Amino acid sequence: MRKFILLIFSLFFLCADASILKGSVSEEYIPSGFFGSWGVISKLDSSNNPTMFNYQSRDIWTLSGHSNVLVLQNLQSGARSEIRIKDKASDGRTLKFEREKIVKQDDLSKVIYREIVSFRLLGNNFSGTDKFIVEEYDKNNSLIKKNEALYIVEGVKISGSKPE
Repeated sequence: MRKFILLIFSLFFLCADASILKGSVSEEYIPSGFFGSWGVISKLDSSNNPTMFNYQSRDIWTLSGHSNVLVLQNLQSGARSEIRIKDKASDGRTLKFEREKIVKQDDLSKVIYREIVSFRLLGNNFSGTDKFIVEEYDKNNSLIKKNEALYIVEGVKISGSKPE
């Protein structure tokens, strides 16, 4: 009798048709109000070598992304960057990121380009700072020269969803 009941339970479980539930938790690092197209003006505020940096630029940026990846495109120049955001803003209005690019030269020297950005969303506008650092190193990895510039950045939304 036990074998018979065990056989019926086994058949019951083997014949059962069940769906597997899948789920995930997504944590958004980029406030959704930043997504869309923006008219952006950057003005040089300070620099230790102002001849190296542009005094002012006017661009159209398209910002998109997901989770902690920000995709920034400049449709005029064709430039495109994917930036991983490390810290989630707790206020839902701040976007902060850093990026770095290392360019190695033929003579084993290198140039490191750093950018530190902080923007604050204010409805259909944002403002903030963009700090550029250019470091030149010799083949022994000794710093030769360091140039810095701080830009004041302001953006006006052209298209995209209105922030919540």
